[in-house]
Amino acid sequence: MPLLILLAFILRLINIDKPEGLWNDEYVSWFVASTPFVEGFWQEVLKQCHMPLYYLYLKPFTSCSDLVLRLTSFVPSIVSVYVMYLVGKEFSKKTAVFAGLTTAVLSFLIYYAQEVRFYSLLFLFSTLLLLFTVKILNNKKGWLGYAITACLILFTHVLGGIYVFFNTVYLLYKKGKLSKCVIIGVLVFLPLLPLGTNILRMLPSSQWWGVFSYTNILFLFSDFFSPILTNNVNAAPEFFYKKDFLWSVLILIPTLIGVCGVALGARKNRGLFGVCAVVVFVMSVLAISGKIVFITKYVIEILPALILLFVLGINNKLFVLFIAFHLFAVFTPFYTAKLPRTEGHKIVCDILNRQEPDKVVYTYYSKDRFEKYLDEKIPSYWIDKTMRFVYLDEPSKIFNDIELGERVSVVFLDSVSFVPENMIEEAKSRNLPEMFITFSIIKNSLVKELNDNYKDFDVKRNGSWTVITATRFR
Repeated sequence: MPLLILLAFILRLINIDKPEGLWNDEYVSWFVASTPFVEGFWQEVLKQCHMPLYYLYLKPFTSCSDLVLRLTSFVPSIVSVYVMYLVGKEFSKKTAVFAGLTTAVLSFLIYYAQEVRFYSLLFLFSTLLLLFTVKILNNKKGWLGYAITACLILFTHVLGGIYVFFNTVYLLYKKGKLSKCVIIGVLVFLPLLPLGTNILRMLPSSQWWGVFSYTNILFLFSDFFSPILTNNVNAAPEFFYKKDFLWSVLILIPTLIGVCGVALGARKNRGLFGVCAVVVFVMSVLAISGKIVFITKYVIEILPALILLFVLGINNKLFVLFIAFHLFAVFTPFYTAKLPRTEGHKIVCDILNRQEPDKVVYTYYSKDRFEKYLDEKIPSYWIDKTMRFVYLDEPSKIFNDIELGERVSVVFLDSVSFVPENMIEEAKSRNLPEMFITFSIIKNSLVKELNDNYKDFDVKRNGSWTVITATRFR
């Protein structure tokens, strides 16, 4: 067991201190957690589409460096390896080692062990729920631990209620304890209804950026079982979207081994497999109906059960091959821990700190996202998501306060403003999300204004950002 922990420790430390800084989702975690209780903490929580427990967990660390913030995800990820070892131990020593080793090397878990988000903590809670589930099925004590862990999941992730509900129904069915179902429903689910209803109401508006595709399901299994993480934000339109042999091998073979192991393991525990299948089905229905975007991290609660099914079903030779692929991937450019956070806010600030403009114009985000990394505050203007329609008819009025001779930097997030001016109408006909079209129009207009009235251009592109710095001459 110590060797498993050491391996997990080493793999999760690789590139953990991201030079790009926090990106949007991480910034939101930090911002909400750092809001004082007396200055609107709970109001900020209610604006989010997730539950409050993680923000409370992160709160003591909000004044720390980015590295310490990431370590708050690193620690529960390490603990999860040990808990999965205990889950496997309920079956055999071999299953314990296989379960712990699989949890230690999975790239999906390593990615979120380095992310300032709640998914690593949520995975730990899910492993604990599985441990208590298995103990109860093995006629051991575990109901109190199960109830507490279920509450932890529900207070961390609103969609976790789907998994907790079906897993609880399965467990109570197996144990013939229908009365406890009523007790758990009253004590756990009913108090969460007001907050959960508010969050579910907000989900569609907060998830405007993706549509459901069959590839979401394929990438669910490749994200879980291969070293290649694809469906972090939204699925590509085709499975083999990158024409690279090594990349294709790294995504295909481990995924096939993982799926085969789960399928064989399902024969030994149809109930757990059924819970996972129903959760995926419900999530797919919600995604098809436009309520959520189907991305792998939203069903992270089923991953412990899938890992258990995998190690129950896989044979020794295929398991060794599976682990070998994951360890080999560490030395490739595709390894998950090496993925840059292309939308990290520090990318922009590094450019601005070097260029030292007189003023800055931000698009899509307000200045608050960036001041964490600026050497000194710069007079700033912005067209963020809440103000986009105010400026849509005349985006160039954002330049009204730029004086002749002043040097201004304009910041564009290319991943939301990528449609050229001559393709806007085509994008509308293809039902491209409104946010992409709107910020593409704004970007095109601001670039035209810069070309007409500014000189001495310095254009920097890095990650998902473009920063154009120029001097106003008329």
